[in-house]
Amino acid sequence: MLVLVSRALTSMLVPALLSCGAYFFIYLRGFFVFNPIKSIKLFASGGKKALGELSVSLAGALGVGNIIGVAVAISLGGAGSIFWMWVSAAVSMILKYCEIVLSLKYRIPNGTEYFGGPMYYMRDGVKGNLGKVLAICFAGLGVISSASLGNLVQSSAVVRTMEQIGVAPVVTAGVMCVLCAAVVFGGYSGVSKFTSVAVPRMSALYIFVSLRAMFLCRENIPSAFGQIFSGAFTPTSAAGGIFGFLLSSTVRQGTAKGAFSHEAGGGTAPMAHAQATPKTPAAQGMIGIFEVFFDTFVMCSMTALVILTSGVATDGVFGAELVVRAFEVTCGSAAKYIISFSVGIFAFSTIVCWSYYGRMCLSFFSRNKTVEKVFLAVYCASIISGAFISEGNVWHLSDVSVSLMTVINLAAVVWLRKDIKKETDAVFRAR
Repeated sequence: MLVLVSRALTSMLVPALLSCGAYFFIYLRGFFVFNPIKSIKLFASGGKKALGELSVSLAGALGVGNIIGVAVAISLGGAGSIFWMWVSAAVSMILKYCEIVLSLKYRIPNGTEYFGGPMYYMRDGVKGNLGKVLAICFAGLGVISSASLGNLVQSSAVVRTMEQIGVAPVVTAGVMCVLCAAVVFGGYSGVSKFTSVAVPRMSALYIFVSLRAMFLCRENIPSAFGQIFSGAFTPTSAAGGIFGFLLSSTVRQGTAKGAFSHEAGGGTAPMAHAQATPKTPAAQGMIGIFEVFFDTFVMCSMTALVILTSGVATDGVFGAELVVRAFEVTCGSAAKYIISFSVGIFAFSTIVCWSYYGRMCLSFFSRNKTVEKVFLAVYCASIISGAFISEGNVWHLSDVSVSLMTVINLAAVVWLRKDIKKETDAVFRAR
């Protein structure tokens, strides 16, 4: 049943994400493409404070989606799914910009922090009963997704990866549970401090190991790109005309896993960016565009090329095992320990970040501190569940969460398109 629901929702996600991204690119006149110098200056104007929100948001994006998610997409949709992951990212960049702009426009002060995110621009921007219904649905899904998409998917991936180097699942889950509690009860500042240290360093380490793996198999790189482009438009994928093509496993897996990884349009990143203090909402939105680029075109692409150049993609292995074997084949047995550690840190950063997303969604219903502490305690304890849930079911559950949150959020973003255009024109059309 879960598989059928996942397949139906990801099939709905494909046209929603691609059409909305294309619409906003045209509606906003492709401002970041046709004004590159001003876009770069705007991106750099946020200063050190903006980098804090960037690290938190990247922690939510740079999780196992960049590593295990890519492997799952290749296993289920073939090498061609990577092409559609790129397409998803290219089209979705502007959607992350849009939702961040709205988040800053409709956020609510809360002492030294802010309450912000889709539920607030739905309630106060869309307004009326429709706005309230959208906000309640999104916030409710956000609480649920924080325990699945941001928790179980990550903890399950770490457990499966650490199994490859002989660590018992219960031990891995237990250690992560304790460490998570130590970080998340520190509030946003605790999350920000951890991610600002962990994310840049782990990204640099992962890039280095990936580049080394690709260099050792450099003669296979042209073949890997050939697989990606030829697999993206296979006769099987295109069967049944354009409708059948959009419902094909290649396109669905690439788009869904891309959305899971870069989170553009899903409404989660705006909650972290709501804490920023940029010169304009558009300046913070530019950071969102960079996030999508770095997440997919850099990190996801490296994972995909390592897997495809290693030659293990056809060995019948899945998920974490496929990634570990690819690096082990190219870089030697020591690589599996480095990759296992990398997956662990990336996943843990995402778990920590999603605890904040869940707390923000929960605060829309109740700002009682006791309720918040109970939620965080349950959130940390549920990490252990990742040791016992099958990897396949966890990924299907994540597809359901991503699809529902994205469709609801995109409806509000389209509704509030005039607000986005006004903020954008104030910066890019000013004389």
